[in-house]
Amino acid sequence: MSDREGRRSFWGIVGLYVAGSWICLQVVDVLGQNISLPSWTFTLTLTLLLIGLPITAATAYFQSRSPAEGTGPAPADGLDRRLLTWRNVGLGAVGAMAVWGIAVTGWLLLGQEEPSEGEVLAEVEEIERLVSASEFPQAYQQVAALDARIRDDSLRGELWAKVSRPVTFETEPPGATVSRRDYAPADAEWEVLGTAPVEVDRFPLGQSRVRIELDGYRTSELAMPSGWFADLGPVQLRREESLPPGMIPVHASAGSDAYGLFVPGLEQAPNIELGEFLIDRYEVTNREYASFVEAGGYDDPDCWRFPFVEGGDTLTFEVATDRFTDATGRPGPATWDAGTYPAGTEDFPVGGVSWYEAAAYACFAGMSLPTVYHWYAAADPFSSNHVVPLSNYGNGPAPVGEFQGVSLDGVYDLAGNVREWTRNASGESRFILGGGWADLEYSFNDAVTAPAFDRSPLNGIRLVSYTDTTNVAAASAELPLAFRDYRVEQPVSDEVFEVFRQAYAYDDVPLNARLVSADTTDVWIRERIELDAGYGGERLTTFVYLPRGFEAPHQTIVYFPGSGVIYRRSYDELSIDHLEFLLRGGRAVVFPVYKGTFERGTDLRSDIQDESNRWRDHVIAWTKDLRRSIDYLETREEFDIDRLAYLGISWGGAVAPMMVALEDRISVAVIIVGGLLMQDTQPMADPFHFLPRVTVPTIMINARFDSFYPLETSGKPFFDSLGTPEEQRKLVIIDANHGVLSYARDQVVGETLGWLDEYLGPVR
Repeated sequence: MSDREGRRSFWGIVGLYVAGSWICLQVVDVLGQNISLPSWTFTLTLTLLLIGLPITAATAYFQSRSPAEGTGPAPADGLDRRLLTWRNVGLGAVGAMAVWGIAVTGWLLLGQEEPSEGEVLAEVEEIERLVSASEFPQAYQQVAALDARIRDDSLRGELWAKVSRPVTFETEPPGATVSRRDYAPADAEWEVLGTAPVEVDRFPLGQSRVRIELDGYRTSELAMPSGWFADLGPVQLRREESLPPGMIPVHASAGSDAYGLFVPGLEQAPNIELGEFLIDRYEVTNREYASFVEAGGYDDPDCWRFPFVEGGDTLTFEVATDRFTDATGRPGPATWDAGTYPAGTEDFPVGGVSWYEAAAYACFAGMSLPTVYHWYAAADPFSSNHVVPLSNYGNGPAPVGEFQGVSLDGVYDLAGNVREWTRNASGESRFILGGGWADLEYSFNDAVTAPAFDRSPLNGIRLVSYTDTTNVAAASAELPLAFRDYRVEQPVSDEVFEVFRQAYAYDDVPLNARLVSADTTDVWIRERIELDAGYGGERLTTFVYLPRGFEAPHQTIVYFPGSGVIYRRSYDELSIDHLEFLLRGGRAVVFPVYKGTFERGTDLRSDIQDESNRWRDHVIAWTKDLRRSIDYLETREEFDIDRLAYLGISWGGAVAPMMVALEDRISVAVIIVGGLLMQDTQPMADPFHFLPRVTVPTIMINARFDSFYPLETSGKPFFDSLGTPEEQRKLVIIDANHGVLSYARDQVVGETLGWLDEYLGPVR
């Protein structure tokens, strides 16, 4: 054979091998899609073919050379020619096929069956459902179980992005062991993530607990959403000897400059900047309080530093302390007997103490009672939907730390077990927070007071140490608590209400409407309309969203948003992404820009009502903004005014009574996390007086652990005061905090659409 013929034969064989390999890979790919071969089958096939390529090429090379080629047959050359024969190559190919067949057959017989495309789709849909319901631990487990059986890397990445995010944990000093567990259930196991600094590529979304441990340093336990961990920065660890036993450092705020305190009934109180402070991880126990009793604390006036005031009179030390006895008349808490606590309750929180006893014990321990500001900074009412379900309500007292409801900074039993006295006065009473085991769960979010001499078995103690005294004096000042008992209040008469109605009337003047701009997506067409507001010579901006792909005229939803819009000053920040489900379902949405929001901003800084004329005038303007927008809708054939609904969220729910009672063209109302506020306002701007005049079908979707509108004192009185016939109103209670659209979106959307379908009819 000539050298040219040998080369031609060599390249021909290699070419045939490559072509055959490509065909083989295509066959495996097709088989994998049709008979559910394991995802690694393609990789195994490619690996075997790549191993065979150099062997086949070498065999072709040597077998295409004649013995006379070269300078003579070297021993190695002869050995190569004897090993690299086509017979041996054939045997190798048979062996490779056997390896492939054994591996695949073994997997099919013994391995886990890979899901079909339909099964994968069903699991993906379940994962998306869990994510939309904020059930992140379950969603994370679903993705983890599905991961190894997904062949599509892009799908795998999308799923992990839905349930996790990258988080880096750093500590100062470095080297701490970082562990994580789900916030709930209470018996969830800890998983070691690594030694700080540690990067976690797939940290689960939702609420997690993280424990940080380093020899010689106080262990830190944090409970936060994943996003907060991502933004946490280095965790400053404290030497064990630098902190009092059992105390935890906290640096947080209890409110905001725009909103005040995030506490129902105290929203009118100004926010105060707080310095770092230390707080007890657990409530004061019977054993700890016994040291005060045994030291003669009830007989020593040194730590009884506050005057004993009752009914305007000041009592002497002897007269006052004579009342602070146990069941047998000996000095001590009301829950004790014979001068000591009941057997076996040494680790239970002390209960049955007055505010004066709590303050005296704090002095004895060299600590302080927390101010309302500091208590709420540690408790964080927004975490109530996580904390309260794992806390002690309705079970009698329990040893401290037995229940797993824990705060952001690792403080236990802030919710339930016993109430906790604070430093602030409200008249002769003092604030006592968190609720006790016999209280309703909403008490965690509610600011309540009790007479300073009250010795209920539920009254207990938690101490703080003000390592930074910034504004402690200001935070300790007396706080007037706004509270209205709507169960006993009475709405105004019909005659008085008609006077109110006249204050909200406006002249039927031309709209002078003008289309400013229009934007389009695949779901909606958005038009920005400007028209005369009908008051003060102002122009009103209204955004109209028309659903694409649906026949007009459209059922229409007039929207009133939450209070976040008060702090926005650009229409670029206006969005209805959370309401897009309405547009996708074929309903139009109208978003008036209410006075004081976006580019119609005023000096309004909060949605908390007050008795000022300024607040009253804003309320009247908002009703006119809504009604003038509906006047505009009547000029367009695209909108079905006979099927018009109101949807208010949070702030929009609180003002809904005025909007719906004064606008006869609204046929149905949807109120999401709305309720009554505790602050007084002028009667003509008070939603309570308008509620009985709301008669359209109304659904309220409220949160059991709402930190803005507590269910029992705000949400339910709102619902019960509606004038809507009982059979046409519905109260839905979701086990979440105020952010139900985040925690239970699917349920909120389902209830909303169901209500609209029932009372407006299905979309054509």
